[in-house]
Amino acid sequence: MSEIKNMDFKYLMQNQQNINSSLSIQEQEKKQVIEYDSKIVSFRIGNQYYGIDIMMVKEILCEKRFTPIPNALEFVRGVFNLRGEIIPIIDLAKLFHLNVNYDTIPEEGESVIILKVENLLIGVIVEEIMQVFPIQKEKIQPPSSLLGSINEEYISGIIDIEKRLYVILDTEAIFGDKEKAKKEILPQESDLAEEFFTYFTNQVEEFAGIHIHNANKGKFRELYSSYVRENNIKDMPKLTKDDAGQILKNFYSVNTDSFWNQKQADSFTNVVTPLLNKIDNKKIKGMNVGCGNGYETFSLYFILRNICPDVQLIATDNNLGAISNASGIEVIDKEIPAWLEINKNFIKTGGNQYKIKKDINDQIYFEFHDAKNLSTDERKFHIIVARDLSLFMKESEYNQFLKDVAEHLVPNGILIVGDSEVVSSESFIRIDEQDFSVFIKK
Repeated sequence: MSEIKNMDFKYLMQNQQNINSSLSIQEQEKKQVIEYDSKIVSFRIGNQYYGIDIMMVKEILCEKRFTPIPNALEFVRGVFNLRGEIIPIIDLAKLFHLNVNYDTIPEEGESVIILKVENLLIGVIVEEIMQVFPIQKEKIQPPSSLLGSINEEYISGIIDIEKRLYVILDTEAIFGDKEKAKKEILPQESDLAEEFFTYFTNQVEEFAGIHIHNANKGKFRELYSSYVRENNIKDMPKLTKDDAGQILKNFYSVNTDSFWNQKQADSFTNVVTPLLNKIDNKKIKGMNVGCGNGYETFSLYFILRNICPDVQLIATDNNLGAISNASGIEVIDKEIPAWLEINKNFIKTGGNQYKIKKDINDQIYFEFHDAKNLSTDERKFHIIVARDLSLFMKESEYNQFLKDVAEHLVPNGILIVGDSEVVSSESFIRIDEQDFSVFIKK
């Protein structure tokens, strides 16, 4: 492995030519009268040397990233995306129960030989790839029972090359039972679907700059299924930045970029009112985490004010520009739903443009604040709304955020998360509500 970093046939064959040129003239003369009728790719596993017929070898590469297959056999390392084709990766040492200990994976990756057996592509991991040897098939000796743990039926024979014995493997015997290979070694349809889904989410994460994990992955599975169905995807899905943006847009909670409509306002009022009434306090303190452009914050404020006139609402975001825009939000009349009473709560700024009245705007405290640092805040709240926030945190960060929220809610306090988010915390109990994801602190 140390001698070969970018392994391919061109390199191996050039290496063979160099070896040949270094032979003495006498040896070259001897070599010229020998007729070779085959070639093998040689490699090492532990202290044993092996060879594979070069006609069975499609490619040689270095790789260190394989996708695990759920419930796979021990010797199946995972699957690998080779230019859009998903192939299984087999650890030969584990397959043959060879006592080899790979302490660390080389920085450049592990040695993998891609085999073509019948119509199947299979990758096998070996410890070190050596070189290509020309051989005479008549020089191959029958396998010996002294070879140890490798069953004789998987061996074509033994050959002595430069005073070293090479065990030539019969890849067709090992992997040629197509039905058995499909059943026991190759990734099943469900495993391939999981590999495709992982590739799909990786692209969405990269293009959209978000995090997909257990708190939100369920919705992305639905979006993936819709994407595959609508685009008739049969192979590894390849997205564009626009694709990822549209998929993310379909994830966001209802009325994310607009004032909540009448249905949302009524639903929120109906579920939250009895919960707040259970909290023995005449003053409501709320926090809207990730207020963004302000639509959600003002929708929340007007609903809470209708429930209890004495409302104190904190709106936070880690985007200073968003905080500035939200506090001075200006909209056109068509964007204001009837329940917000445009003449009562807004002032006209010109044409069809309106903004929230100053005395109302002053009731909301907009703060530049990172939700990841919520633990530094000592205030207590009756209700915290943090919709779709899991997208912008790693899973560990989001789990810590939920712990911090639990610390900052009063007993029986209310947490509202995104429509498609899952809260896995012993601190909360979910309330059965269709239009909002509502949780109560235990």
